[in-house]
Amino acid sequence: MVKFRLFPRGETLVSVIWMLFLVIPMIGLFPFDTLHKQFVGVLLAIFALGYRNTLFRGDYFLYWLMLQFLIAGFYSVDLGYIYLFMFPAWQLGFSTLRKQLFSFMLACQISLMLLSLVFGVLIKANFDKNQVVLTVIFAVFTVLAPLAGREFYKQQEQRKQLYQANQRMESIIKDEERNRIARELHDSLGQSLSVITIKLELAQKLLDKKPESVSAELQEIEGISRSTLKTVREIVSDIRRRSISEELIEINQALIAANIIFTTENEELASFLTSPQQTEFSSVLRESITNIIRHSKASYCSVHFLKKGNQLEITIADNGIGAKNLVQGNGLLGIKERMVRLGGTMVLNDKEGLLLDFTIPLKEDEDD
Repeated sequence: MVKFRLFPRGETLVSVIWMLFLVIPMIGLFPFDTLHKQFVGVLLAIFALGYRNTLFRGDYFLYWLMLQFLIAGFYSVDLGYIYLFMFPAWQLGFSTLRKQLFSFMLACQISLMLLSLVFGVLIKANFDKNQVVLTVIFAVFTVLAPLAGREFYKQQEQRKQLYQANQRMESIIKDEERNRIARELHDSLGQSLSVITIKLELAQKLLDKKPESVSAELQEIEGISRSTLKTVREIVSDIRRRSISEELIEINQALIAANIIFTTENEELASFLTSPQQTEFSSVLRESITNIIRHSKASYCSVHFLKKGNQLEITIADNGIGAKNLVQGNGLLGIKERMVRLGGTMVLNDKEGLLLDFTIPLKEDEDD
């Protein structure tokens, strides 16, 4: 059984606010003592129902939208106000109609609005001079609203697609990491443990026949065990390593949750850093972004990478309140210590937001 919802999930507050604007003309019609007032009241009720139904963008979206256009046109002619056109105008902007159909509906909206204005002014003379400026403003708004709404909706969808792409990329990275670890465990540990098993079986057989040879076999097993333990430590150490690309994926998710727009430039240059350097600087990135989320009150954040000779420069910038709320305890000491270990530098600039400039010397990867 489908659960009834008055408004779409997540749109209740905005929808109620828009509905409140329909209460104003209803109050003006009170006490509904004439047939004309009753008729207009019924039309407004149908208009409200149509607006509510278009919010769900269902199969009859176009019919309800056109009905709103017609009622808004009648209301403009009859009472001299065109602001009802704003309701379907916004719904048209946030619709998923194809470009041709969207253009057609926009043309219908503009045509009906202009016809109602001309009819109201020339025939019924419902527009006085005091209403002209307000009418022009509403008319311009009504024309621009679908275009602005469509552009906003498009950007919203692009951000959603980017987030989903990041989620997929993160999943792929994790799968690749699991597969890599599985291969290393199979290739390194599997072979070593097989040799140890064979050596132990041989030592057990020699224990009865040639006891003096058992000592040599046990020494070999000890050597293999030590080598295997070293391999395990290397694998564990490698697992703990973190690439800057992985860190940027999580940073993007954290900033989206904080309603902060995030951009990067030339992030592929991070590959010039060695694996240990990337692991160390990932912590610097994480701490810097955490400070921005907690203290900056920013709405925009960016990370830029630039290669200069044998150095990599990374700049983290935001449009917040700067370093006013930052103290040494806000992770800055930890960031400075990590930069010392990296052999790099950090410069903090407090101008039109926070600007952190990092410089890291490039070197060959220790794993090469």
